[in-house]
Amino acid sequence: MADQPNQHYDKNDKNPAHIEDRIRELAYSMWEQDGRPEGRAELYWGRAKAQLEAEGKSAYPPSQSRANRD
Repeated sequence: MADQPNQHYDKNDKNPAHIEDRIRELAYSMWEQDGRPEGRAELYWGRAKAQLEAEGKSAYPPSQSRANRD
């Protein structure tokens, strides 16, 4: 997995399979960066999920984005 190029995903893609793939790849990356500690799969899955959820939230709802403000 480390030798494969990172895929770029649409953060607005709500397909559960795609979301799970994104979580899996980010969790794996985090795990590798931390030295591949044993027995922490759930910890890294939770961290990756939380990070992707935070990235998916905008400071403004779509109707209030800078492009749509008067």
